Amino acid sequence: MFALEGYLSDHARIFSMGPLPDQLLKAHDDMLEVQEIAKREGVPGVLAGDLYEIMVAAAEERGHGDHFMGVGDRRIRFTGHGIGLELDEFPFIAKGQKLALETGMVIALEPKVILPGKGVVGIENTFVVTESGLEPLTTIREDVVVV
Repeated sequence: MFALEGYLSDHARIFSMGPLPDQLLKAHDDMLEVQEIAKREGVPGVLAGDLYEIMVAAAEERGHGDHFMGVGDRRIRFTGHGIGLELDEFPFIAKGQKLALETGMVIALEPKVILPGKGVVGIENTFVVTESGLEPLTTIREDVVVV
């Protein structure tokens, strides 16, 4: 999280002590693709719940249906949230949410894959809703950082 003049931004990156297994690297790349799809689809008028379903479907198409946003009863039931003066604000990018995105809204998207016993990979960035989709406000590199 980052704060500037009272406004918040949310972002997450993956750091690894040594190289990650290919399965985790592929899952991370897949989450970057899920984010790209959401960026295109996140236009004014789309319902927050529909954007959630788009992200879930994109993860499933890439083979992550059982591990997207968690596993079993520990699965997180949202893929993003509004952000601004508070860390978690409307709209919530979650199943069944009926709030439509509007130009100027700021949201954080956080697609992740959790592979029990292996690790967690994914991405989180903050975006502003524009007529042409979601424009990033966070510009830090998105690849896995190996140290």
